[in-house]
Amino acid sequence: MFGAMLYQVKKDIAPNFRLGVKVSVETQPKKERREPMRTKKNGWLLAVMILAICGTFLCSSTNVWAKSPKGVLKEVIHWGISADWLDPATGGFAISAHLAMYFYHDALLKAMPEGNFTPCLAESWTISEDARIYEFKLRQGVKFHNGDTMTAEDVIFSVNRYRAAQAKMLKDRIEKLEAVNPYLVRFTFKKPFPDFLEYLVPGVTTMAWVVPKKYIEKVGDAGFKKHPIGAGPYKFVEFTPGVRLVGEAFEEYWRKVPNIKRVEFIRVPEPATRLAMVKRGEADIGTLMQGVFYEDVKKDKNLRLLHPLSPTRWLVYFSNQWDPKNPGSNPKVRKAMSLAIDRQTLADVHMPTCKGIGVIGLEGDPNLADFPPDPYDPAQAKKLLAEAGYAKGFHAGTYYPYQGGYWPMGEQIANYWKAIGITVDTKLLDRPAWMANREGKRMTNSLFIEPSTAPTIGGRLSYLFGSSSYGNYPDIEKTWKEFENTVDPKKRHALLLQVQKMIYDRTMFIPLVSTNSPAAFGPRVKGNPYKIQPLIWFTAPIEDIELAD
Repeated sequence: MFGAMLYQVKKDIAPNFRLGVKVSVETQPKKERREPMRTKKNGWLLAVMILAICGTFLCSSTNVWAKSPKGVLKEVIHWGISADWLDPATGGFAISAHLAMYFYHDALLKAMPEGNFTPCLAESWTISEDARIYEFKLRQGVKFHNGDTMTAEDVIFSVNRYRAAQAKMLKDRIEKLEAVNPYLVRFTFKKPFPDFLEYLVPGVTTMAWVVPKKYIEKVGDAGFKKHPIGAGPYKFVEFTPGVRLVGEAFEEYWRKVPNIKRVEFIRVPEPATRLAMVKRGEADIGTLMQGVFYEDVKKDKNLRLLHPLSPTRWLVYFSNQWDPKNPGSNPKVRKAMSLAIDRQTLADVHMPTCKGIGVIGLEGDPNLADFPPDPYDPAQAKKLLAEAGYAKGFHAGTYYPYQGGYWPMGEQIANYWKAIGITVDTKLLDRPAWMANREGKRMTNSLFIEPSTAPTIGGRLSYLFGSSSYGNYPDIEKTWKEFENTVDPKKRHALLLQVQKMIYDRTMFIPLVSTNSPAAFGPRVKGNPYKIQPLIWFTAPIEDIELAD
């Protein structure tokens, strides 16, 4: 009861994002009853004893009543894992790159079953009225896997060494980063930054994930990638680039003792092989069951088929639209290429139970504009091409579908374009290579399929318009900058809608379909382990997964 009460207080006050809010908890009664000194003294002694006993259990890094981790979970996955993704400093923006984060590491805040901005290594935070100062109160007693205790110095070290997506933009906005005390970190920005928290969650950056300063200073960046040390639920055991990721339960994890002793993620590109391994009991979970494999799982009485949601909204990105000599610079061409795509068939084949989309944000986002998906209209597409001067079609250059299980979807889109006279040179890359080329801006003057994954439409546009952008239009850029520098919620809302309308009118991107990731489950896995929905489509929190006895 005492533990539940403490948890409820922290749960209620921590995720408070209103600007200028300072949270405090009343712990003493306003009036004190008059009691005999002896009775009062004995009462205080008893209270101190109870608090000491409760503190022993509540403040320790593990629950003394928790069961010891048992068993081995094997999950065969459809995507490769890069060595860069083991280190928050070089982690990818995509949700798939966050598997290693949730496995080995922990963050100031992250998406959890309680919400997208759940307090983790930071138990609470405050934001100044002008959105320039953010203070994070750190959770005390958190241990890294090597036994080091996490402090503000580790947080500052982790932020300073971050160099992946959006790193330059974020660091350029910081005026001062300081440890107020060992458990309080203060960010002071040069100008208002009301969206800062959105940059810290999965789908945007890995800047808020914390690593041990002393360990990295000892072994260096290369040594850390060979043997990462984090503050997450599982300790590093083994990594084979692109193939295998293994961890063992960290029983001093602050949140809880993981249920399973050892967890193995094994990349198996072929869905037929993934399914066969689950059927034979060689794996407990097989991800991304599509087409005939999806139907096969549905018919097998010994397996379960789960449909985890995904925040991904697929879009076609025209990095060629800023070259005036390229046909992609013509908005009629881009609109024609959108009308050529049968979105519902695309969803039925590759994303069962999903649908075509006209916007790239998540339903329920109050700042999301409402535009319908373009209809499937090849005749109108050909008419627009003729009006643009390409009645006979044209060759659109290099085209990069997204990796792995999504290659067939990309190829189907290329066939739709071919039907109206537009051909492409398709180039297939695995996921780490695709992301490296995307982030390195090596996909210039081309077309590629892009996963949009941030929790909010503001976060998604910040990625598309940020340091990873291949270009923008002056009027859209001006409106976007105005949005970034505005604090007033009503004005920000209006500016976001205006930006989305300008994007839609130009067909700057082609929204395609929403996404899920159907998976086959063997009999050993209990319940539904997809608990962070819809933002995280892999099994998480990993420490919560249970196996049948």
